[in-house]
Amino acid sequence: MAFIERLCIEDYRGISDLKIDGLKHVNLIIGDNNCGKTSVLEAIQLLRTSGNLANIYRVARQRDALSVSNANSIFDSFICMFPRNNDGEMRLGLNGICNGQEISFVLTGKRGRILLDAKELDGNRFKTAEIPEGEVEAESFEGDITMAYGKSRKNGHININQYSSITGTPSSDQDQLNIVYVSPYEHLRGNIINRILRNETYKQVCIKALQLFDPDIEDLMIFRSDIGNRPVEYIRHKKLGDMPVSTYGDGLKKVLAISNAIAQAAGGILLFDEVETSIHRKYYDDIFRFTIKACKSFNVQLFVTTHSIEAIDGILTTQDYERQESEEAICVCTLKREGNDTFSRVLSGREVHENREAFGFEVRL
Repeated sequence: MAFIERLCIEDYRGISDLKIDGLKHVNLIIGDNNCGKTSVLEAIQLLRTSGNLANIYRVARQRDALSVSNANSIFDSFICMFPRNNDGEMRLGLNGICNGQEISFVLTGKRGRILLDAKELDGNRFKTAEIPEGEVEAESFEGDITMAYGKSRKNGHININQYSSITGTPSSDQDQLNIVYVSPYEHLRGNIINRILRNETYKQVCIKALQLFDPDIEDLMIFRSDIGNRPVEYIRHKKLGDMPVSTYGDGLKKVLAISNAIAQAAGGILLFDEVETSIHRKYYDDIFRFTIKACKSFNVQLFVTTHSIEAIDGILTTQDYERQESEEAICVCTLKREGNDTFSRVLSGREVHENREAFGFEVRL
């Protein structure tokens, strides 16, 4: 099992020198909007491979995934990963302890301008009228990547400009860590059941999760549509028969996305951004209890971001602190932004639970 025990984000987006010690099996990253919760999850994903460029670009474009126009170039998205206060050399960096070994990711380089031959630009990415003629001046970035995991080290080089395309970027590096990210709107992407049906064990986990919503749900299937012969995802219901997933609400689709992600993250790390999205709070206790139990069964370390106090209470309720005397499975990290600085306060789940009970303790700062 991949298990991050300590994380230090030296430079990433709006975060500099943020230290989180005492990470556990379940880790709540909480705080107000725009305090850096999503940035913490993105930074962790940079540890997925040995500095693979495809992974870096994927993290850079993650926030654009549901954009209708997807107007940002990969260069614009990439540059936005760096802290804004870098005037000279630009730097991304994080380090920590994973499975008892030191792990780190550092990307350094400089932004500049270069001349390109218009004939060499990727015509697939631009309309013909948008491609300039002759030599073109373009913004660029050139730098180096250093990735370390224990005694293993790997160096890489990166060269990107405003006309660069992700197409053709090598992605053959084997993952160092199995890291799965779930966005707040992952359930809107569709094609979830197709991924679930590849593994019978995963499928049974997902069905049990859906039965928290409706105990009459019996099975997950894919049929071919009579129109266009395209695959359509169905849920078999004891009373309603076979119903297309599209006819169900966002809450059920969210549970499908959660259970699928847990199975995919087996033996690794699962990152849930704003886990409460599309889930009514009356289901919090059941869904969070299922989530944490399933993560334990699949040996998954869980990171969850939220700014919902009800979600925080729901996750803490999964622990029986009256009977548990010493074992601690939950770490609660509160982030707070003051000017250009981000501060953290780390407490155990037990400390937060006891303070909430005794003083109505506000964990969100």
